[in-house]
Amino acid sequence: MKRHLLIPLVGLVVLVVSVIFYFNQATNKNNSRDEISNLIFETRDFYNNELINENTLGEFYIVNFFASWCKPCLVEHPLLMEMKKKGITIIGINFRDDEDNFKEWIKEHGNPFEYILRDDGTIAYEMGLIGVPETFFIVNKMTQKKIQGPLFYEDIEKYL
Repeated sequence: MKRHLLIPLVGLVVLVVSVIFYFNQATNKNNSRDEISNLIFETRDFYNNELINENTLGEFYIVNFFASWCKPCLVEHPLLMEMKKKGITIIGINFRDDEDNFKEWIKEHGNPFEYILRDDGTIAYEMGLIGVPETFFIVNKMTQKKIQGPLFYEDIEKYL
């Protein structure tokens, strides 16, 4: 009779260990996605040709992926300009864009970004970008909130 109880008990232990292992792996994957990519601080700003000093950013800033060819990026642009006026630091990452088109777009619509990095897709891949526009709200070097698609006032009102 003892042997008859041993098989289900071993099966239950294996199941519990498997579930714990699965959730531990899923948590580790999510935590690595939540951290801001170091590539942002290893890529030179387009206009100043300097690296961003992470220590001067403060505990809260925004990372916004955009492109001149992206129509929804133009829709959210006035909100980014408003955020800049309110003193919010925004790092713009220009995603797979033609340099001349990008410069003309910024000239025509204004520059809400403290820093602009040009990205061939490497930073986007590191941060798990789905598409542009995409915005990451960073608090203490961790992603607090991520908006896929254009920003709307409801997305930013608590930050203004």
